[in-house]
Amino acid sequence: MVSKILRIGLKTCLALLVLVVVALIGFRTAAALRETAARGEFAPKAGQWVKTRSGEVFIQEKGPATGTPVVLFHGTAAWSELWRRTIDALAGAGYRVIALDLPPFGFSDRPGGYTRQDQAQRVNDVLDSLNAPPAIIVGHSFGAGAATELVMRFPARARGLVLVDAALGLTNERSDPPAVLKPKWLREMLVSLTVTNPLATKMLLQSLIAKKERALPEYVEILQRPLTRENSTQDIADWMYYFVGSDRGAESADRTAYARLKQPVAILWGDMDTVTPLAQARDLNVLLPKAHLTLLPGLGHIPQIEAPDQFNDALLKALANL
Repeated sequence: MVSKILRIGLKTCLALLVLVVVALIGFRTAAALRETAARGEFAPKAGQWVKTRSGEVFIQEKGPATGTPVVLFHGTAAWSELWRRTIDALAGAGYRVIALDLPPFGFSDRPGGYTRQDQAQRVNDVLDSLNAPPAIIVGHSFGAGAATELVMRFPARARGLVLVDAALGLTNERSDPPAVLKPKWLREMLVSLTVTNPLATKMLLQSLIAKKERALPEYVEILQRPLTRENSTQDIADWMYYFVGSDRGAESADRTAYARLKQPVAILWGDMDTVTPLAQARDLNVLLPKAHLTLLPGLGHIPQIEAPDQFNDALLKALANL
């Protein structure tokens, strides 16, 4: 009797395993069938590609050419268009706004090389090409790592730094990517289930924000738009392996480096953020004792879409103080 139950249990487990494998293969196949668009097919017509030594970077620029440049770095799986309300507000206040797509996200080329150092060099090349004077650098979430790296490696490039719900990993031990994620096929499966899966976009967005109702269709569409580009799942899987590690070679991953920053720093943080909790903001404020921390009440990890007016007002005040 016991052996019969065991056999039934084993058969059930095997059947479930087969179903899981088939489902995973199905999601990966569906991603490959979706990802057929050329680079510029769905990019905003008002944007442009700027040549760098590691491919072309897509940017959206707005505001007077003589205004103080403000460079916007987006977070994971986002791109420049998610800053739209902020771009318009800053340009309206007289700033020269440069919002860019950090590869492999958005419409920039995806040449590989996604460490913070690679991204900082890439953006420095962009600003060189644009002949931009020293700018205020604004980094959100994972983009804050590249933004901070730019300021640390190219200090003459920046006149100030704003960190928004920054995912800098400074409260964690430095580590290499886990060995289990080394096989690229496994990372592709995970990406096809999550980042590039249109069925998951709204759910993932809601998991990041405190105001769940702000996962509006317009934001879901913005996030999904670049993901029909060729090889999106494959390219994001390359990035994922870097992302799950600690980027050991980055200056911005070194806690002691923050005391050496010469530029003024402002920190904006949603006090309901569960992705990078408020404790990380307070830790960062200790590392940057001259920085000014502004809490955004009732907001989560993406305050610029949860309450655009509230966020833009706080950002404009921070820029004025910088």
